[in-house]
Amino acid sequence: MVTKTAQKPAAPRRDRARTERTILDAVARLILRDGLSGVGINALAREAGIDKVLIYRYFGDLDGVYRAYAEHGDFWWSVDDIIGTEKAASLAGALKSGFRRHAAEMRKRPVTLAVIGAETANRTPLVIALEEVRERRALELMDAVFARYGAPAHVDLPALTAILGAAIDYLAARARQIRVYGGVEIKTDKDWERLFTTVDAMIDGAFSTAGKPAQRKRKP
Repeated sequence: MVTKTAQKPAAPRRDRARTERTILDAVARLILRDGLSGVGINALAREAGIDKVLIYRYFGDLDGVYRAYAEHGDFWWSVDDIIGTEKAASLAGALKSGFRRHAAEMRKRPVTLAVIGAETANRTPLVIALEEVRERRALELMDAVFARYGAPAHVDLPALTAILGAAIDYLAARARQIRVYGGVEIKTDKDWERLFTTVDAMIDGAFSTAGKPAQRKRKP
């Protein structure tokens, strides 16, 4: 009598996409808990609950993890997040709504704010990879704005957006730890509406004075 041996069930197929997502999510947790220098292969494998061999297999090396996190992690906004789907009545109006969207995107990204708060003092490969993505998205956004509204003749739009964007990033990063900056509340949505009243006035001022010659004071 011939008895059939029980067949071994096929090993479950590893879900690569899910494992990669697990690894990238672990990067975010390590940044928040241990800082920018806390993301290493061994720490990452422990945090993700996987064998570190998989990190090398899927990403090549730690720099590959950094690049993948910068590109595919929820680190920075997309152009569509900021520019919106509907065209504003004016470029100034688009800037006002765009900066509000930028602040909203920043304030809901604790990892991004943690990086912004520490990046100048901790120039790790991860920081550099994230900066490259941030700079590229900023340039893509500027191209999209110019394509939709045209380039203003008398306003240095890249400089204006750099100044206001940097201010928003800094205040949002500070608001993770403190409530007041320069005597101004920066924690709540109401606080930020106060800030944006001034941002709006600055944008209006930049566009209203653009191209106007400076008036010389008459000598008495």
